[in-house]
Amino acid sequence: MTDAPDNPAESGEQSREEKRNSRKQTILYFAILIAISVLSFFVYRIYDFVCICRIPPGTAVVDTRTVSPYNPALDGLFRKFPKQLLIYRHYVIPEGVTEIGERAFHDSGCLLLRSVAIPGSVKKIGRSAFEECCNLTTIELPEGVETIEPLAFRRCVNLKRVELPDSLKTIGGGAFAACTSLEKIRIPPGVEEIGLGAFAGCTALADVELPPGVNVAPGAFDGTLVPPEKISSLNQPQP
Repeated sequence: MTDAPDNPAESGEQSREEKRNSRKQTILYFAILIAISVLSFFVYRIYDFVCICRIPPGTAVVDTRTVSPYNPALDGLFRKFPKQLLIYRHYVIPEGVTEIGERAFHDSGCLLLRSVAIPGSVKKIGRSAFEECCNLTTIELPEGVETIEPLAFRRCVNLKRVELPDSLKTIGGGAFAACTSLEKIRIPPGVEEIGLGAFAGCTALADVELPPGVNVAPGAFDGTLVPPEKISSLNQPQP
């Protein structure tokens, strides 16, 4: 048999005070959580803004050596950190660059790469240049690009929009293979050849605009939602 409280009124007041304190603590925890979330968002946006790598001016060919931290104002600071710790989200390639070389971004920590500004001086996108850049969502190739070499954008699984210039002549084998988020593509009228498996495994690709007479290699659109008969009918020279 338990003893009854000596003063029920005092006990009730103490219980109410405990409940009030508990509510205050809950509100405080939620306020701290919201504050941390808001702060994290702004830190992320600031980091996203700051993390722009500007390729050094005077570069002719972008390769794994030039895809490295560069900023005239902060260059000295950047040099103090290991290269692998400075993974950039956005790259700015200067006018004058004529080629994005083989595996330039694939071998340079492109995991977080989201966008790249390509100037009109670029003529060629090299083999595997952007391969497996899995956070790249959009690529706009400027007028002047003539060649996309094999595997250039292979396995860019979040690539949803691709703008190809009218100057483009060749799309290499597997250039956009396994870009599983790509839903449509317009092939410019100047394109002469689409290589083996160029868009193979683009499982969401359903809308393809092909110029008449373009040379489409076998398997270029295997594993897509484009009916094979549509490709074969478009791949006929005009009379």
